Amino acid sequence: MFKPHLDKYGTEFPHWESAVARFKAAHNQSEVARSIGTQPQLWINKLSPEQNGEPTIKNVIAAARVTGDHSLVHGLLLELDMAGIALPKSNHKGNELPLTSQALEITATAGELARDAIGAQQAGRVCQQRRDNAVSKATAMMGALALFVHNVESRFHAIPGMTVAMDTLTTSAVPGIS
Repeated sequence: MFKPHLDKYGTEFPHWESAVARFKAAHNQSEVARSIGTQPQLWINKLSPEQNGEPTIKNVIAAARVTGDHSLVHGLLLELDMAGIALPKSNHKGNELPLTSQALEITATAGELARDAIGAQQAGRVCQQRRDNAVSKATAMMGALALFVHNVESRFHAIPGMTVAMDTLTTSAVPGIS
């Protein structure tokens, strides 16, 4: 029976399965299980495609919190054609790094992704490790870009006169400014 939600390899949830594989490779699952308050073998079985069990949403959240690794959450969101980023926990304060440094870091990551894409195109295929690396870089870049927007907003909201000045400059008819 044809299932329209299967990918070209017949995988029902390719983003989730890839995220689980990355998470399993990056962490000692027995330690993760103990940290989230579950039995190690039960947790390992929940992450195994050969087993019938699945981690609960609470398990996924707890694992992300104790490891700081949001791969599982990103895998879930990608299955829904969505993406998420970690928000700053700084009470709406922006990153102290200069905006130019943040922009350069985002641009450098975009350049790395472009280089990887060119390499993949020339090779004609992408191995699992390169794919996972590209997904990790792109996800990190999306997060950095969203935080950049947050930082721009927090810095310029704090200085209303600066916001007005920037708006005036960007909408002016002065050649080379707009």
